[in-house]
Amino acid sequence: MFKLNLKIALRNLFKNKVYTAINIGGLAIGLTAFVLLLLFVNHEANYDKWNPELDKVYQIRERHDFFTPDNKQNWQEVNESRIGALLQQKIPQFKYITKVDNSWGDGFALKVDHSDPIIVSNVNDADSLFFKVFPYHFIYGDRMTALSRPNAIVIKQSIAHRLFGTDKVLGKQIRVMMWRSDKGSLMTVTGVVAEPETAQSHEFNAIIHSGDREKDPEHVDNSNYCKIYALAHEVLDTLAMNKILQQVYVDFKKASFVKRKINYNDFYKNGKTPGLKAVQLKMVHSSPSYGSNWLTQIKPIIALCIFLLLISIINFVNLATAQSVQRAKEVGVKKVLGAYKKQLVLQFMFEAAIQSIIALFMATILVEMFLPTFNHHFGLELSFWYNKQLSAMVWQLLGLLLLITLLSGFYPAMVLSRYNPVSVLKGNYETGFRGIALRNGLVVLQFVIAVTFIIGIGIMYQQTNYLRHKDLGYDKSRLMNIRSNYEESFVQRIKRIPGVKYVATTTQVMGNTFNVPEEIIYDHQEFNVNTVTVTMETLPALGVRVLKGRMFSPAYKQDTVNTVILNQAAANLLGKNVVGKMYDVRDSKKKHTFQIVGIIKDYHNEGFDKAVLPTVYKVTRLGGTSSTNNLLVRFEHDKNETAVKAIEAEWKKSYPDFPIKYAFAEESFEKEMQSTNRLMQMVLLFSAISVVLSLLGLFALSAFMAKRRTKEIAIRKILGASDLQIVNMLNRSFLILVLIANLISWPIAYIFTNNWLAGFAYRINVPIWPFVIATIISVGIALLTVSLQTRKAAVNNPVDALKYE
Repeated sequence: MFKLNLKIALRNLFKNKVYTAINIGGLAIGLTAFVLLLLFVNHEANYDKWNPELDKVYQIRERHDFFTPDNKQNWQEVNESRIGALLQQKIPQFKYITKVDNSWGDGFALKVDHSDPIIVSNVNDADSLFFKVFPYHFIYGDRMTALSRPNAIVIKQSIAHRLFGTDKVLGKQIRVMMWRSDKGSLMTVTGVVAEPETAQSHEFNAIIHSGDREKDPEHVDNSNYCKIYALAHEVLDTLAMNKILQQVYVDFKKASFVKRKINYNDFYKNGKTPGLKAVQLKMVHSSPSYGSNWLTQIKPIIALCIFLLLISIINFVNLATAQSVQRAKEVGVKKVLGAYKKQLVLQFMFEAAIQSIIALFMATILVEMFLPTFNHHFGLELSFWYNKQLSAMVWQLLGLLLLITLLSGFYPAMVLSRYNPVSVLKGNYETGFRGIALRNGLVVLQFVIAVTFIIGIGIMYQQTNYLRHKDLGYDKSRLMNIRSNYEESFVQRIKRIPGVKYVATTTQVMGNTFNVPEEIIYDHQEFNVNTVTVTMETLPALGVRVLKGRMFSPAYKQDTVNTVILNQAAANLLGKNVVGKMYDVRDSKKKHTFQIVGIIKDYHNEGFDKAVLPTVYKVTRLGGTSSTNNLLVRFEHDKNETAVKAIEAEWKKSYPDFPIKYAFAEESFEKEMQSTNRLMQMVLLFSAISVVLSLLGLFALSAFMAKRRTKEIAIRKILGASDLQIVNMLNRSFLILVLIANLISWPIAYIFTNNWLAGFAYRINVPIWPFVIATIISVGIALLTVSLQTRKAAVNNPVDALKYE
């Protein structure tokens, strides 16, 4: 029986080559999108699962407002370094506590012998217990003692090959420069570790042990921030543990405030609360300190892939039922010969399974073709055949294959197996065709998805266009940002280069922003603002616009003492007519008074999902300053290649052991727009595919309807109906379906796009024209598709249709 069913199935596939190609091709496209999504989800879900010991590793998070993009309290990965010693003393459930620096800047410069230095990202300074907490596999060296002495470095295997050309490097030395003018520290390689099989939330290329991480600041008013991880004796109940951590932390803060002469209640006011908690390492990637997690970020992609697969399945069902006329007599004969309904259902399900298997095979080929582009698009290194989760993926794909077979094959199998043998053998299919409402509903659903995609493209294009042409508040052209602090001697040499107009520094520019919160007292009221350290030439270099007052100028000596400039947001926060007014800042020692001398237009220094913070710009060092790590260079002309090369030469002369890192402001802007552009490109691609598949489904249903109404068309032609009248008659029913789909898709598209726009602090209102254009496009292409198919039925000879009897 199996051999017979296989033979019948293959014969039918080859007999109807066009339908088979459309069916399998459409399903393969939907499966390709879904397999790519499955690869991505498996990659993201398997963070920090490369060793069973990691179940007992926890990241410690402290609740504070330092280094945050919004100057508000968040559960942050960086903690005050004294927390490490506190946990070691107070929490016996933890076996080891390790402290490791956060990855600052663009990396360290590593230099071997007389070779040129290279910049290596994710080089962290850790204490001696790092590898006792993290069970990395050591290719060379001993995990338990690799960081037991200062000036030791453990590197990844890939970095060893990059530096030395081999991984047999134990005992060799590397000079490590942490910043541009650092003379460097000579580190001895004490270990080479392998790359874990799955992704890691704390990713590093090298771990150095300088000995600094073993120390905490001696003075009570000083602080140092780092990441803290703990290895527990056993897997903990995090809810119970976090209650203990919270109480220990509150007691610690109260005791430290007494030493610092700070009132606990004054510090924690206006919604501020102390907090300390442990997060199991495998949950770190899925619950970032701030911002949405990976699952939230890819929800639109998940929806797109599911919709595309759904359209493919609907297409499969419609094409299968469209061929049912040709299979009716086969079913009738089999029933007359004694075939049971169950046998017929299994046969047609078997045919659906064969097509699904072929589609899955084609999908794997398409995945291999498109995976490099997919990886480049999302900055990943995914592989299908060399995937560590390949065995799990095989089971997932088999489950998906079974689900698709059931969804796509069950209904056509039930329709075909229910035919009345007497009716179909007499050539009367009318009683054999039921469920037309369901088939119409599937076409409507297809067009609802397709029209929603088209509307989404229109609205996303308008929002992207709005952001691209939005006034940023500064001039991003001819502006270069060197990742370096301001050093007067180097700056003066750059200024002498022809074509250089301004050289300045700031803590706030797109691509590298460092927000510093400050509480000011203005008109006897307290306000929270963001403070930005600048030089005299910063605001002119950015090309910002002065709304009131003036810029900083060397002509005013007080500008380096106690004057500030506000942005619009800060001026609106304080009130009207603030130019010339004073405000105070209190620290633990004394009060500082500043005069407001100007107001500038808000300028965007971060993504458009965040509103511009109320910001104070100051040149003075009163009240504290920040390390900027931004050196802005404004050029006179667009053609600045010669000037850039001259800057690179000056840099190499000044800092030969630390390669220059820079980016143009326009590149940083494009990087900020990257995620929005990626989503739009995916929606555009999926929309095109969904429209094509929807048209194929409509083509199938129109062919089915034309076959079903063969006799009616013949009779109408005999009674004098013209070909055009018959085409219009058949078009009318499909036009109604497409219009219904548009009416349903409008509110759905509005809800989805409005939710997407809500993620932007600066956005357009939902426009009407994408809805109108989507309707015109869908109706136009539907009418064209149906007309081409129904015209064939209209021009047929009516005698051929009526000669069955």
